[in-house]
Amino acid sequence: MNELPPDPPRLRAILTHLEQQLTTTEAVGIYLRLQRTAVQQALAAAEHQGAPRPSAPVPPGRPQPPQRATRMKLRPGTYMLEPKIAPDHPRPALVHIGGCNRVDQMEKTSEITMREAELALTQDVVGAEACPHCRPEGSLDLGT
Repeated sequence: MNELPPDPPRLRAILTHLEQQLTTTEAVGIYLRLQRTAVQQALAAAEHQGAPRPSAPVPPGRPQPPQRATRMKLRPGTYMLEPKIAPDHPRPALVHIGGCNRVDQMEKTSEITMREAELALTQDVVGAEACPHCRPEGSLDLGT
């Protein structure tokens, strides 16, 4: 069994360190879950594309109309995390308030909890930024 020091200053220092480690680990867990969701969605899309879909023929010379992303049905008070476009792309991941119409990658966006939104915006390991349009940081407790 590990012996803990008897004095409060060292015990507080140990407790602070453990709380920081738990926060970092939680942020990494959120990031990994979001990546897993993105891979699952990409896999589902790839499998869906492999199956032939019946569609109305497009007359020659007319471009195919673009498919519109469907909006996610979100409960009030929810948040969304829009991932980076690519790992080396300069634009960071973005946190949105649920229903924000400025989401670029709707099919890759994940619904997240308020706590996950707070961690995404405050933890460097995730590196997300708040959407400049819907400004989710105003409704979150970011400890600033």
